[in-house]
Amino acid sequence: MKTYILHGKPIALKRARITKFGSYDPQRKEKGEHRALLYNQRGNIMPISEGPLELVVTFFMPIPKSTPKKKKLQDTFHFKRPDIDNLIKYILDVSQGVIITDDSLISTIIADKVYDKEPRTEFTIHKVE
Repeated sequence: MKTYILHGKPIALKRARITKFGSYDPQRKEKGEHRALLYNQRGNIMPISEGPLELVVTFFMPIPKSTPKKKKLQDTFHFKRPDIDNLIKYILDVSQGVIITDDSLISTIIADKVYDKEPRTEFTIHKVE
């Protein structure tokens, strides 16, 4: 079971934008960069193509600068925006084709949002037994 890490503030999936010229993905560049990072972390492991799979993900959100120094937020739950479901959708979108062949293989999701000094996303995808 391999743990994948995306450093930086966790990103929520944004909807595709529709204009009079067609539709476009406003996160195309970010997704491409994160797919490349996951591809490098994956090594020579082939994408998982058989399910059912379980996604276990922890989103480490940045501690707001306005937080008083006396107040300890490290390792406490984050319950503000962005929504956890949009964060999960972004991870599944980026993982598709790199770690898994299709995000429909995911049958179980365990997710947390917590505060941390170093914002990042850590997740594993493995077969359900």
